This record gives sequence, structure tokens and C-alpha cells, in this order.
Amino acid sequence: MSAPLLTMTGVTKHFGGAQALRGVDFELRAGEIHALLGENGAGKSTLMGVLAGVHAPDSGSMAIDGKAVHFASPREAQAAGIATIFQELDLVPGLDVAANLFLGREIVRPGGFLDTAAMRDEARRRLADIDVDIDAERKVGDLSIGQRQVVAIVKALSYASRVLIMDEPTAALTAGEVERLFGIMRRLSASGVGIVYISHRLEEVPQIADRVTVMRDGLVAGTTKPDAPQSELVRLLVGRPLDELYPARSEAVGPRLLHLENASFRPKRQRAGWQVPSGLSLDVHRGEIVGLAGLMGAGRTELLSALYGTGLAGRWEGIVEIEGRAVKLDSIRAARRAGIAFVTDDRRGSGLMLRMGVGRNLVMSILRRVSPNGFSSAAREAVAVLKAFGQFDIRPRNPDIAVGALSGGNQQKVVLAKEILGEPRLLLLDEPTRGVDVGAKGEIYARLRDLARQGLGILVASSEMPELIGLCDRIIVLRQGRDVAEFKGSVDEHTVLAAANAGI
Repeated sequence: MSAPLLTMTGVTKHFGGAQALRGVDFELRAGEIHALLGENGAGKSTLMGVLAGVHAPDSGSMAIDGKAVHFASPREAQAAGIATIFQELDLVPGLDVAANLFLGREIVRPGGFLDTAAMRDEARRRLADIDVDIDAERKVGDLSIGQRQVVAIVKALSYASRVLIMDEPTAALTAGEVERLFGIMRRLSASGVGIVYISHRLEEVPQIADRVTVMRDGLVAGTTKPDAPQSELVRLLVGRPLDELYPARSEAVGPRLLHLENASFRPKRQRAGWQVPSGLSLDVHRGEIVGLAGLMGAGRTELLSALYGTGLAGRWEGIVEIEGRAVKLDSIRAARRAGIAFVTDDRRGSGLMLRMGVGRNLVMSILRRVSPNGFSSAAREAVAVLKAFGQFDIRPRNPDIAVGALSGGNQQKVVLAKEILGEPRLLLLDEPTRGVDVGAKGEIYARLRDLARQGLGILVASSEMPELIGLCDRIIVLRQGRDVAEFKGSVDEHTVLAAANAGI
């Protein structure tokens, strides 16, 4: 084993009366990808903030190559070879790739004029160094999330970085983009760069990490090998076994709520990569949680979008019924009139108004109820907000705080609570725990099961197979927009994946 590139010893940090770090030891070797896991509030972001010069530690020490270091600012950490890629990428959408790579340190010609050609040539060279084919002249705003992530990595490496901190780098990526990103990370580690990889996706850890450190309550709960059983990682993360995350399934369900029989969605226009639902037959009953499984591109998101009337404009053919009555689901208004609510997979992009307060976000789905005769009623709004806080345990319980300032788990609780306040009959969920820590996942699962017991029907699409297996009463497998298999009760992951892959 190589000597540590980075060591952090006995690091403590207080914020007011709260102790965020309680004597943390952490090390990173050159060429190592070290996964750092923990629930929101566990201390991992604070620890990396100390390393990046954002926070000054109260006590403890740091060393790089055995030499003691102390960073009074992010600039000092950057000069020492520490680079951080945050989940919210530090890129300017309106500028091209080359301009973003050299932002603040542009190449200039004599006379002070920008040397755009030189910056683009150098950008192409740096992209080629990690075997990436992205046009240096393209605006960053026109790139996919995965491509933007790559640009952020190249920008970080341009500072001669030896330590790369990656905060939730795969949270918004497709499966293909994740694999490409992992390929880049492996090439970087092979060149000697040490990578700290922060993630909530436990299933990714064995694919990419060399070691795993788990934090809980400001302490290191344990460091283990990446192939440790997921149940062991969950126990370290939350202090309880994996099977306790999922509430017991419903023993009995109510009458049929949603009924699709040979149903196909006919969009007015086609969209590249959009898998149109076709020839579908499925049911969701009151009190039941039904999961949608399938490979990327199988049509899970498209089915939920078509049922809710978002995405492509079009119409349904075949039998589409809610509680035995035919419905015309061709718009959001029609869906909501039928008692359908939808939680998008992109809470920050389309599920929430990040700069607006939590309270205002919560009542967006019931504005008519809290604004009789067109006038806002502070009293009615307060009652609804308090109800949502209590049902979903949203923290902090401050309706005025900007929702963008909340943790990922609490943001997701706000999105769910907002839709539940509208008292729907059928709840459509797309990736309901994306970017949410394990503890918050358990809380969300418990609340969804409570809602099902109260008679709500839930149709959930997820790319996390353990989530579907642990949470759902039934799992329907989609392939190319069609239902191809159905499983009820306990089923193993390999069986579901085999059905998803059959005929591919």
C-alpha cells in the first residue's frame, strides 16, 4: 500500500452550539478513489470544506505528502492541489467550453485582447488528455448534464490538482453518462490523482471505489472495502439493518383505481430518445404501491409523463380508466381533475421554486383552497403548512426559509408534501429518492406506506432495484414502452433484471 497523499487527524468543528465534526481521522492515497458516505448532517461536507479551505477547523491537523498544511482560504487549498467539484457545477451556461475552462485566467494577446483561438486549442488538448470528445466552441448551456460534469472535471484538473473532491457527481446522470464518468475517474486515478467520491448511491460504490469511509453524527463510523455487503454499509450509515428501512407491505388492497388495457399514447410529434408507451396493460389499486422497472430508455418516465399530461402533447388510445370511468388524460388539468398528482425526478429543476420559501412551495398545489375569492389567506396557508411539516417531518420547521437551502432529503419531502396537500387519489413518482441519503429514504418509504394504507394508489418508477423490491407490492417491468412481466411480493433482483433484458 502506498503512503497517504493526504491525512486529516483529529479534526473538530463547531458551528455555534452544534458540533459538526468530533475528532475525525481520514486519509487518501495517491491514485485512490475513496468513497465518503454519510447521511445529510453526518459531517462529510464539513470535513471536505475543511480540506478545501472553506472552513477553518477548531482543532486537528492536515498533511499532504507528510508535510503539515493549513488553508486559510479556498484559493490556498487550490494552490496546494485541492480541487472540489460541487453538485451545483460552477460553470457559466452562456459561455462556451473553452471560456469556462479559462474563466478568471484568460489567455490574452499583447494589448490585452482575449486570445480565443489559443484558449480553444488548449481546451481541445485538455479534453483529449482524458479522452473526451466535446466541442470546445459549444456553449455549456447546450451540453448534457454528463458533459457539463466532464467540463467541470477538466477545469478542476487545469489547476494541477492532486486531490479531487467530487460531491454527488452522478446524481443527475443517466446510466450511460455514469459509466463514462467512471471511466474518466479511473483514468485520473491511474495517473496518480487521489479522488474523494461523495455519494448517496450505495449500489455505485463497488463499481468505482477502492475504499469506503462512512460518517455518522460527526464521527467516522467505519472504513471498509467497497465490496462490503450493502446491508453492512446501511448499518454503518444509519445504525440499523437494511431490512428495517422498508415498511411491511400491504396485506390487502382496495378496489381498482387506475386501469390501462392495451393503452397507447399517440404524441402529436416525436422526440428523439422518447420511448412512447404502447400496448400497455396494468392496474393500480387503492392502498397499493406498484413499481415500474426496466432498463434506461424502457419508457418509465414517459409513461408517468403521459398519464399526467406533461412532456409531449398527445392523446391516449385504448382503455384508460380511473375507478371504472374512462378519462381523457391529455393535459395536466385533466390529470389533476381525475385525482392524479405527479412528483418529477428533477425536484430542483421543475419540482420546486428554489428561491421561494418552504411555505409558499407547499401550498402551490392548493392555491385556490388557501386563497378564497382570489385573496390569500395567511391563516389557511399556515394550517396547510403546519400539516405538511407534521406529516413529513420537514426540517427546519421554518416556512420562510428558501427551499433551496434545505438538504436534498428535506427538499424531496417538500415536493411530496406539496402534492399530498392536494389530496390526490393516484400519486405518480419518478425516482422519488434520487440524491437523498439513506436515513431520509427510510422516512420517505414509511410515509408512502402510510399514505397507501389510507387508500392512496401509488405508481413509482425507480432505477434503484433494491428500492423497488423493498418498497413495492407489485413490480411491472417495461421494455420499449410495453409491459413485459409482473412480479408480486418478494422477488430477487436478478429475476427482475432478466425480464428487463429478455430479447435485448
